[in-house]
Amino acid sequence: MKKLGMLFLAVILAVPASCGILELIDRFVLENYLDRTDLLEDGRMHVVLIGTGGPIANERRISPCTAVLAGGEFLLVDAGPGSARALSLLNLPGAHLSGILLTHYHSDHVGDLGEMNTQSWIDGRALPLDVFGPEGVDQVVAGFNQAYWLDAQYRNVHHGETYMPLDAAVMRSTTIAFPAPDEAALVLDRNGLKAYAFPVDHDPATPAVGYRFEYAGNVVVITGDTQKTDSLPRHAQNADILVSEVLSFDLVRMIADSLQRLGLQRPAKLTRDVLDYHMDPVQVGELAREAGAGKLVLTHIFPPAPTLLDGLFTHPAAEVFGGEVIMGEDGDIFSLDPKQTPAL
Repeated sequence: MKKLGMLFLAVILAVPASCGILELIDRFVLENYLDRTDLLEDGRMHVVLIGTGGPIANERRISPCTAVLAGGEFLLVDAGPGSARALSLLNLPGAHLSGILLTHYHSDHVGDLGEMNTQSWIDGRALPLDVFGPEGVDQVVAGFNQAYWLDAQYRNVHHGETYMPLDAAVMRSTTIAFPAPDEAALVLDRNGLKAYAFPVDHDPATPAVGYRFEYAGNVVVITGDTQKTDSLPRHAQNADILVSEVLSFDLVRMIADSLQRLGLQRPAKLTRDVLDYHMDPVQVGELAREAGAGKLVLTHIFPPAPTLLDGLFTHPAAEVFGGEVIMGEDGDIFSLDPKQTPAL
């Protein structure tokens, strides 16, 4: 459900009618219930960073989720914990959510899949939600469908079939089939927006994929979680916006060493383990340079760090890339004007 602002409502309900309570309520509704459908209708391609963090809880970032909106389509890449609430707070048009594309099945990328499905259904989505992913997506989607089935029945009975059609409460899964190793696969082609999946290396979280989106002459690439591979620059070629995961190897090693010194063996071991299936800032800069990217946006920031340490991520990448590097923040929106008429 949309945010209700209970404290705000409690305050205005205590105000005499002569003070304009109805005007205050109207303003509250306009600011909190009108979705950003303009992002679907203005002819541009939009990228919204809903969650830019990793699996460790922190106040600055929630878990991974990125939106792509173009041609009337609203797609999400991943749905990490907290992303459904963040989507609502950003007033993104949940009723128009047309698909979720999963990169892999670590919990920080799929934890809010059930909430995304349910909340977009509550917002008004009248068709089943399509969920795409590599092998394993059927199992993940079936599990969430089962876990939320009782909730769906309650809401259908309570609000009625007209407003909460039961068949729209169940997600439909599609397994991505690749034509050959290291080759991209067309996942969907709707209203001029094309989405391709390509294999990445996040072993042992296998298979894992990244996504390439094309619309009106623009290209947006989202790497997903991966090591740098020989094929990655090819799949990200000429991206106007390259949204890449990044992990500061230096910070991770320092944290792991500190944990070890303090006798915290378990978190030290788990922290050090993440070094072997991500990209550090230098590798991300190399990827952007080799791909000829227009702009590099960093996401899946790990480890969590205060703003004063952002340079440990951006500076090494920028030195290698030579182009614009942006430290992604939750809620950032990037928009691309069309270069050509979209092929419908």
